[in-house]
Amino acid sequence: MEFRKIQFTGRSSYIISLPKKWVVENELKQGDVVPLTINPDGSIIIFPKQPKSISEKKELEISSEFSPDMAVRLVISAYIQGYDVLEVLFPEELPVYKVKIRKILQSLPGVEIILDEPQRIIAKSLLDEREVNISEIMRRVRSIILSMIGDISLLTGRDDEEVLRDINDLENELDRFYFLVIRTVNRLLDQRTVVRESDVIKGHFDLIGVLFIVRNIERIGDHLTRIAENPERLDYDKLKELFMEVVDRIEDRDLRKIDSLMLRLKGEISSMRSAKSPAEESYRRILEYLENIGETVINMSLS
Repeated sequence: MEFRKIQFTGRSSYIISLPKKWVVENELKQGDVVPLTINPDGSIIIFPKQPKSISEKKELEISSEFSPDMAVRLVISAYIQGYDVLEVLFPEELPVYKVKIRKILQSLPGVEIILDEPQRIIAKSLLDEREVNISEIMRRVRSIILSMIGDISLLTGRDDEEVLRDINDLENELDRFYFLVIRTVNRLLDQRTVVRESDVIKGHFDLIGVLFIVRNIERIGDHLTRIAENPERLDYDKLKELFMEVVDRIEDRDLRKIDSLMLRLKGEISSMRSAKSPAEESYRRILEYLENIGETVINMSLS
């Protein structure tokens, strides 16, 4: 780390010198204009030019060497890494692969398929990450999980295909928001900027914390879907209460409430160590994911 003295010049300006090595390496000269960003924590980032960003286009060549599931994962990976244009090439006829890839592209937020030919698909993201509000997404994700828990309580003791279908639709929507958050956070970290949104995002560490949180919430959605496939009479009101308590702490970061909540979660998890069914096991796993979120919030509260 280098230290530079702030100097006063003229009547109202403060200046700080830049390291010569940095100026030379970035081919800057006197009179050049450099962009800077003031972060919420008070730090300033100076860029030698426009902030570097990920390449706009990504080409993926999909062959039968990969499984269809692997092909889909590669497409998702390109999306969450922030590529704006994705060209998927098929050197051979792979109709099953194309169907799966087309379906996942249509489900990704902001993505439109602009070309669909026998041996290639081109998709473009029309999403502007600067307009994505992570705080609003977290509120929407909270609502989705609560709706899933409510639906599962309706399934107990009966077989309702419509409710089960709604749970699966909600889980798919949860996945979409999960991918969107990862893409947005990745782009923000790539640009080395942070835009403060209410009390959720205050600095770079909070961006990393949000990634951990949405990952755990996405896993909660997976386990709720598993419970829905074999529903049992479990305490869904308590689960809903605990989930709301944990998620509410993401914004207020009240350490006393988090401490009490973590002790309660620990006790609930211990009481279910001897889970006897897939539904009970998933219920216990959900409690563990809530505990993970609580630990992440504690870390974020000290950042």
